[in-house]
Amino acid sequence: MTQQNGNHVLRMESVGKAYGNTQVLRNVNVTVSAGDFYVVSGQPSSGKSVLLRLILGLESPDSGGIYLRGETVTDEGPQKRNIGYVPQSFALFPNKSVRDNITYPLRLDKASKQVIAETLERVTELLNIKDLLDKRPDQLSGGQKQRVAIARGLAKDTDIFVLDDPLVGLDFKLREKLIDDLKKTRAALGVTFIYSTSDSLEVLLLASRVGVLSRGTVMEEGELADVYDEPNFSASMETLGFPAVNFLDGKMTKAGSASIVECALGSFPMIKSDYEGPVVLGIRPEHIEIQTEKAGQNFLSKVLFTEDVGGSEIVYAESNNVRLVLVLGASSPLLSEIQAGEFAASVRPEYVVAFDPETLQRITHGRESPRV
Repeated sequence: MTQQNGNHVLRMESVGKAYGNTQVLRNVNVTVSAGDFYVVSGQPSSGKSVLLRLILGLESPDSGGIYLRGETVTDEGPQKRNIGYVPQSFALFPNKSVRDNITYPLRLDKASKQVIAETLERVTELLNIKDLLDKRPDQLSGGQKQRVAIARGLAKDTDIFVLDDPLVGLDFKLREKLIDDLKKTRAALGVTFIYSTSDSLEVLLLASRVGVLSRGTVMEEGELADVYDEPNFSASMETLGFPAVNFLDGKMTKAGSASIVECALGSFPMIKSDYEGPVVLGIRPEHIEIQTEKAGQNFLSKVLFTEDVGGSEIVYAESNNVRLVLVLGASSPLLSEIQAGEFAASVRPEYVVAFDPETLQRITHGRESPRV
C-alpha cells in the first residue's frame, strides 16, 4: 500500500463503477474523518450498497482511487482494509447461539479466549443483549436479531465500521430506540461509522456529516446542519427532510433589484438571479403556516388527511391541484383551524428555494417580505 497525504480515515476520489452497460456510480468523491458518524443518504436503488461494497473491498472500482487511514487500498481486498461490517440482512447462523454468532468473526481471526470474552462483554453490554447469549436466532424478535447482527459487526477490532441500512424494515418505536443506541455506541467506542440509509429521519437523527447520493454520484457532502440549511441540490433537500419536502413547478422572472417566482401558491420575492424561466421550488413543511384569516397572500387549502407521529401532526392537503405537506405540534391550537376541512395558509418566502429543473442545482432562495 502506498501513502496518501491527508487526515481523513477514508477518501474516495473520482470513483466509478459499472455493471455491463449500466453506470451505477460516476465521479464519486467522499471524505470521512476520524470519529465521524458519516451517513450516505440516497433514495432506494441509488447505489448506496455498491458504494459501501467498494469501501469494504468486496468489489473493485472501474476508475478512481480509494484511500484508508492515509494509504492507497484501491486494489486491496477486505482483509487488508480491517473494517467492521453490519449488513442490511441479519445473516445470522440459524443453528448457532447468539454467543457463537457474535464471536464467530473473532474465532475466525484466531483471537485469544481473553480477547473474545472481553469483546463479548463489551458489545453485549452496549447493545443490552446479555440475556440473549444462549438463545438461537429463531427464538429472537426482529429487533433482537438486529441487535445481535450489530453486535457481531462491532465485535471486530477496528476503528472504522460500515453499516448498510441496518434498521430497514423495523417499526418506528424500535427504530427510534436503536438510533439512540447506535449514537451512544459510536461515542462509547470512539470510532468512525459510515452508515447508509434512504430514511430521512435516520439521517437527521444520526449524521454528523452527510453525503447525498443521487444520479450515481455524491452530489453534496458536509456537516448535516450546513447541508440541511443551505442545500445546493434538490436531492439534498429531498433526502434531508421529515416530513417530506414539498416540490412544485414555478417560473422565475427578474423584477428590478429582485427576482419573482410564480407558482400555484402565489408569487414570492427571491434574491436576485440572472436566471429566468421554469424552476422547481422546494418548500419544507414547517415553512407553510396555517393562518386564521383568508386574506392577503394566504391561499386556501383542503385537508386530505392527517397523521399523528407522536409529538407532531402531519397535515396532507391540496391547494390549486397541488398536493402539500404541512406539520404542526400535536398540541397546537391551530389544529382546530383545519377541522372544517378547509383552511388558509401562507408560505414564508425567505425559505423558498429555487432549483434548475435540468441540473437540479440551487439557483437562489427567497427573501423575506415586509410584514405589517
